[in-house]
Amino acid sequence: MNEIELHEKIAEVSKTIFSYCMAKTPTREEAEDLSQDILYELIKSAKNIRDDKAFYAFMWGVAGNVYKQWYRKKIRNNTCELTEDIPSDDVLTEDDNSDIYLLRRELTLLSEKYRKATIMYYIDGLSCSEISSALAISESMVKYLLFKSRKILKEGMSMGRNLGELSYNPKTLIAMYSGQGPNQFWQFMQSKIRQNIVSACYNDALTVQQISLETGIPLPYLDDEIRELENKQIIIREGNHYKSNVIVITSECADEIERAVAKYHVQIADKIETFISNKMDEYKKIGFKGSDFSTNTLRWQLTSILCRMIVYMYREDDYQMPKTGWGESAYLWCVENHNNKHTFNYCTLNGKQEDELCFFDYLKNVKGNHSDFYGNERYINIFCDVCRNENKSFGEYDLDAVAEMIKKGYVIKENGTYRATTPIYTFKQYNTIVNTVEKFISTDLVTIINEIERVSAEILCAHTPKHLQQQVKGITSVEKFVNTVCIPVTTLIDRQFLSTAWHPLEMPTTYVVLNK
Repeated sequence: MNEIELHEKIAEVSKTIFSYCMAKTPTREEAEDLSQDILYELIKSAKNIRDDKAFYAFMWGVAGNVYKQWYRKKIRNNTCELTEDIPSDDVLTEDDNSDIYLLRRELTLLSEKYRKATIMYYIDGLSCSEISSALAISESMVKYLLFKSRKILKEGMSMGRNLGELSYNPKTLIAMYSGQGPNQFWQFMQSKIRQNIVSACYNDALTVQQISLETGIPLPYLDDEIRELENKQIIIREGNHYKSNVIVITSECADEIERAVAKYHVQIADKIETFISNKMDEYKKIGFKGSDFSTNTLRWQLTSILCRMIVYMYREDDYQMPKTGWGESAYLWCVENHNNKHTFNYCTLNGKQEDELCFFDYLKNVKGNHSDFYGNERYINIFCDVCRNENKSFGEYDLDAVAEMIKKGYVIKENGTYRATTPIYTFKQYNTIVNTVEKFISTDLVTIINEIERVSAEILCAHTPKHLQQQVKGITSVEKFVNTVCIPVTTLIDRQFLSTAWHPLEMPTTYVVLNK
């Protein structure tokens, strides 16, 4: 029986099923619930129906079984009336199936408006009038909330409640960001509770009670977190259900992508190694400040420029990025922290004269990190002045900042003056390098990069909920950084073509481009 035929049959017999349920139950409400359960089981079990002739026999068999289950449950149910003398000091465990334990369990699952009214009335002993004043609602609304709460609690106490996997095996998500700054998403998502709320409602839309059960966190501790996540559009609400509004790249998805494109990692590493080796002399002859640095530092520097251009040449444009809850255009997504391959960060910071301070942070062995300057415009400008040799007029306040940069390795003091430990390019010099790098990427890497992105998008799409599908292309565009940059460069480190035994007076992955 196909889907159309099934729905026609369901519509045809729905009144008959309801009449059957009315004869079996004491109230119309219970009959409606029972008939819905029967119809649900019929639809769910449709694949077992052989043909039209077997439908009615199958229907009555399902109806009889569902009714028996309903009746057994009704006989078993023993609810505790919510009275005004709820004990407050009982020591109860999760293994305790007493009425008081069940009542307390259900109180933790009440949504905020019901929970507040219930606690104020039954535990704090406030009158309806006092609750009305405290919650700024009418007395009739207070009475409605109390009536509804009692009904919800009774129903909940008769249910078996199973905590979800996140309650004992919580996930750690890394918040990823690409777009216009500042990046406030990373700090916002440092909360473990927020990470697991996003995980809980990623594949399924859940009510707040279901989120509570899945994470094992009582609702009083979730209310504010859910509200903040909704406010920043990290989760969205549909009716009484919430679902994640950012793509989560699970460990299973990441591993599947990595396996599918593994052969390309070695190809990219081989081509980068050949390019760096062949172009090193030409690179030094450009004559930038720092061209006399150690071979290892210069290899890292040229690799850093090359890898940044891989990202910038083949990514979604900023104007296509969605608006975030903070108002800027950016892609936000999360990656499950499992066998993490995000070993690099890249960042560009601008000084007052449009100088660029560029970072390619190697997170496993950091020497130079964009967070040392990010958001600190004064530090950026002082460092750019050092790079321009404009440091004779530094005041005491500026010298304190320079001392901090010396401590972190960005600056050294020589013959009474200060010198940056990073390569420094003029705009023209940097343009020459970029043109050479872009030509190499366009001729040697573009086919591999496009194939990695195609395969990655296909796999990520299969792991992504339908309402987030429109973000897959953009996320894949920036997330391919892992498979086109992070893993190939890590391969070069494993080969010892690139060494992490950094030169003490040289910054390996940070450089400056002067505007004039």
